[in-house]
Amino acid sequence: MNASDMVRIRRTARAPLGAAAALLLTASCGSGNAPAAPTGAPPMASPPQNANVGGAWTGTANDSQGATKVTWSLTQTGTAAEGTVKTEAIDPTDGSCNSCHRNKSGTFSATISGTTLTLTMFFAAGVNGDPTPACTATLTGTASQIDAQSLAATYSGADSCEGPFLNGTLLMTRHQ
Repeated sequence: MNASDMVRIRRTARAPLGAAAALLLTASCGSGNAPAAPTGAPPMASPPQNANVGGAWTGTANDSQGATKVTWSLTQTGTAAEGTVKTEAIDPTDGSCNSCHRNKSGTFSATISGTTLTLTMFFAAGVNGDPTPACTATLTGTASQIDAQSLAATYSGADSCEGPFLNGTLLMTRHQ
């Protein structure tokens, strides 16, 4: 075997290795059949729809000053709700302070974000028919997970004559 035969053997032995390397490189770097790489950010989930709280609601409230019946008449525009609120003592004839201070009419305002309602109920002094016309009261609270027919809220606040409302819970039902 001479030198030119040796060169020919080496070239022939390298040819399959070169083809195999090219095939490996093509397979590992991608071919026309490989899945496309993702483009851009993944689609964002749409924000939750705001709960609709418009309409007539009735329920009960309980706090450090006692229990009361509550009625709302509300309208909603976008993320804002407003209307009237009326509270009434559970037993208006029992002679307690609660029987007077819980008989009030006032205003309701709220903001809605998804299924969360942040509310304010304000009862001004001097409202006609209010048995305690010199007193004002303000309650603020939050209801989470409002559904089409009901809500549960926690609240606090104060009556200018009777003091704070603490640890309040409010359970309301919508009427069609």
